[in-house]
Amino acid sequence: MFYNYLFILLLVCFYKEIMQEIKEYNLVLITENQNSIEKANKFALLICNELNLNKNFKISQYHKFSNSYKIEINGNFVNESSFITQSIKLTNKICSPWIIEYDEEINEIDLIFNKTEFSKYRNNNFNILKWANFKI
Repeated sequence: MFYNYLFILLLVCFYKEIMQEIKEYNLVLITENQNSIEKANKFALLICNELNLNKNFKISQYHKFSNSYKIEINGNFVNESSFITQSIKLTNKICSPWIIEYDEEINEIDLIFNKTEFSKYRNNNFNILKWANFKI
C-alpha cells in the first residue's frame, strides 16, 4: 500500500514539473485582400508549414476590414525557460518589425505586428498579412 501512495506522489510531482515546462501560445493573423475562405486557408497552411506548426487552426471572416479573414493558431512551447527567445524567433519567420511587450510579474509576452510601408516579409506570399498578435 505504501508503494502505491509513493508511486502516485511521484506521478503528481512529475506531472507538475512537465506542466511547468509547457507554455501555451495563441497566434492571431488578420489578412487583407482575401476574397475567399479558400485563399485564407491556403495562407494559414503556408504559415503553419513555414513555422512547423500543427495544422489545427480556426478561420473566420474579419468584418472590420473588407475581404479580410482572422486566422487563430494555438500551440505550445515545451521549454518554458526559453519561451521569449522562441516567441521572437517564431514570429520573425513571418515578418518584422514586431512590437514586444513583456510582463515579468506574470511571465507573459505579447508581440504585435502592424503592416506599414516599413514592413518586411520573409516570404512574398506573406504580404497579405495586415495585423498579427502572438501572445503567451
